[in-house]
Amino acid sequence: MEYLYSDHVEVDDTIALELLQQANKYSISGELKSTCEKHLVRNIEPENYVALGKLAESVGATSLREAVVMFIARNMKKIKPRKDFNDISDALLRDSIVKFIVK
Repeated sequence: MEYLYSDHVEVDDTIALELLQQANKYSISGELKSTCEKHLVRNIEPENYVALGKLAESVGATSLREAVVMFIARNMKKIKPRKDFNDISDALLRDSIVKFIVK
């Protein structure tokens, strides 16, 4: 609501994911979506990369998706043994493997 009235919002870990989903749901693009994506990109880690990849694909967050692809490619050896590795979408995994090979 703050964004709708002031065109500004402070994004932190507790609201970035939900806010990006809501921005997509209500077709609020531009600065809000960009701010959420940038925050999430800076906070990709082994515990959340799968969820962020799914979110990026579901809301069309291209910069977040690309960051997740690069995260997977850079950390392939470390995250491959994790159980959640099997939850990565085929498209994300394919793009990550290409980046891994090219790297």
